[in-house]
Formats: sequence, C-alpha cells, structure tokens
Amino acid sequence: MKPKPEREDKDMLDKLEEFFDEKVQPKMKEFEKLLKKDIELGDLKPEKLLEYDPDSPFSYLSAFLRDKAVASVAPSSKFLVDKMVERMDPGACPVIVEFGPAEGVMTRKILHSMPEDGTLLAVELNENFVKAVKRIRDPRLKVVHGDAFHIASHLKAAGLKAADCLVSGIPFSFFDPPQRLELVKIIHDVLSPSGRFVAFQYTTHLIPVLNKTFRDVDVSLEVRNLPPALVMTAKK
Repeated sequence: MKPKPEREDKDMLDKLEEFFDEKVQPKMKEFEKLLKKDIELGDLKPEKLLEYDPDSPFSYLSAFLRDKAVASVAPSSKFLVDKMVERMDPGACPVIVEFGPAEGVMTRKILHSMPEDGTLLAVELNENFVKAVKRIRDPRLKVVHGDAFHIASHLKAAGLKAADCLVSGIPFSFFDPPQRLELVKIIHDVLSPSGRFVAFQYTTHLIPVLNKTFRDVDVSLEVRNLPPALVMTAKK
C-alpha cells in the first residue's frame, strides 16, 4: 500500500486557533497596554476608566482593565447574542443557567425568549457585574454572586434540580487543562438528560474537552463581534 500523503493544510479548527493566537490575542494585549498608559483621552484620564460605573459608556472597558477574568473589552454584539440564543432554544427550556452574564446583554435576550414560568439562574463572579445584572427587574431572574464551579450548590439553593440549558461567556482558556475538564464535567452533570451547553469562546481550547464529554458538539464562527467569537453547542 502506498503511504498516505501528508496533509498540506491544517484543518479548519487548527486554522482558527492559529488566527486567534497569532492575530486576535496579541492585538487585544496591545490595546490593553495602550489604554493603561498615562495619557489623556480628551477630558477622561485612564484612571477614570478603572472606576466602574454601570451607566458609563466605558463600564465594560473598566471591568476589563480591572479584572483579569473579563476576557473582552466590549459586551457581546447583537449578532453573537442572537446566534447564542438561537442555539439555546430558550423557549423550550424551563430552567436556564447563565455563567458570566456581565452587564446582562444576553440575559435580557434570554428572558425575552424563555417561558413565562421559567427560571434563569445567572452566576457571576465579578462584584460590579453582579450589581449591574441585578438592575434587571424580572421575577424569573435569580442572580448569584458566586463561582461557576459551585453550580450544583447554586441550583440546590435556588430549589432547582437541573438545568435544561446552560449558557456561558466565561473564558475557559484562562483555566489550566485539569480545571477546564473539571468544569465541563460539572456542567454535564447538572444538565437534564436532554440538556445542552452553549458557549462562546475566543480560542479553541474548549473544543477537545467538549468532544470528550458530550455526545454531539457543533462549532461555528461569529465574526461580527469584538473580537470574533466561536459559538459552541454541546448536547448531552
């Protein structure tokens, strides 16, 4: 038998990872350094950007500069939110968990689409974002200032047995590989038998972990976001 020819091009996921690692991430770091320089932006000094104000147009940016767990300089775009919610199918999910709601851009969209008697449990670690998302007035929304790794306890405390859908905006690339696997297994365990996990990420680190843990995994790219994001859907 003739030996198989070597693959000349990397597959799509390899190319995406290369794009994010070599193009997107360095530019984001350069942008962060620029913002932290001791320069004035009109009448606004960089130190003012570090003061979180939910009513300021720079609110998300200040959270990004203050908290290393915040992965983006801007909220999710309408296009990314729409794609995420479409993959979730919230109308068919009585219980939804959202990791990292930030200022509630996606939270509001989920509430608009989910059942009137449903429950949305939003788990946020950043204290300022917790205050921001608590400003959303909806009896279906329960906001928890806590860690995603403790979601089983958060569900129990809220009187919920399982999640029909779990949506996440937290950056799994910030975790080391064992933590990444641990959290994905926790997510899998708290989902109902037909539950699904929908996440957006800026790197491909999460994909192999999802493939090991879930029955069916789908990945798509949304370029109309800053930065472009991968949307991952994993079905139990």
